[in-house]
Amino acid sequence: MHPVWIIVQTQDFGMADWPPTCNLAPMILQVHHQSPQKRVIDRLLAELAVGQVLIVPTDTVYAFICRSDKPKAINRLYDIRNIDARKPLSLLCRDIAMISTYARSIPNPVFRFMRSHLPGPYTFILDANRLVDKRGTGKRREVGVRIVNHPVLQSIMEQLDIPLVSTSVTIADEYTTDPEDLHRLYEHQVAAVVDCGPRYHEYSTILDCTTTPIKVIREGIGILRETELEHLLDFGGA
Repeated sequence: MHPVWIIVQTQDFGMADWPPTCNLAPMILQVHHQSPQKRVIDRLLAELAVGQVLIVPTDTVYAFICRSDKPKAINRLYDIRNIDARKPLSLLCRDIAMISTYARSIPNPVFRFMRSHLPGPYTFILDANRLVDKRGTGKRREVGVRIVNHPVLQSIMEQLDIPLVSTSVTIADEYTTDPEDLHRLYEHQVAAVVDCGPRYHEYSTILDCTTTPIKVIREGIGILRETELEHLLDFGGA
């Protein structure tokens, strides 16, 4: 079992300051890739709870994450990535039930596809309901949702009743992203970098389920079998 390293930052704090926010010198904590230690996950959850932004691995590339109920963290995520506030971010959900809470509806063929393929490297664009904070959707009525297949992120999501807001992070002009490079670039802007080693720039498959017929926006590493694709594209309503 290969260890995973989490690069976090520490500062002096009193009991009144717990949980601590991290913005000074880095510290390295070890966590197992397949079964992350509870104390480490609890630390990451504490950082999210006070409005911090983290960098974590997903089943595709590394990603920035923050809680969806922390508007300042969402705004800071936009600032860190230096992207236009009109650009939509993704919601990372624990399960399909959580997706249903924030989507206006899920077409039946899409629901069946989700049940057989999630968690996995797929992004579904759905009509958002009023529970979705428009700060993370670029003020749009649609939202991209994912259920990520990665033990660290799954361990975090198991403890949350709300989605995380997320956007991918890669190193430009490189085929892979090394977490040490991410730490060097963002150590003063994020509370933690979860190090699972270099990751190739592989992306999720994106399905726009708000159109008729459903559209494949991007073919990523999420497999679309021909029969499944035909069934989805033949669907007459979204």
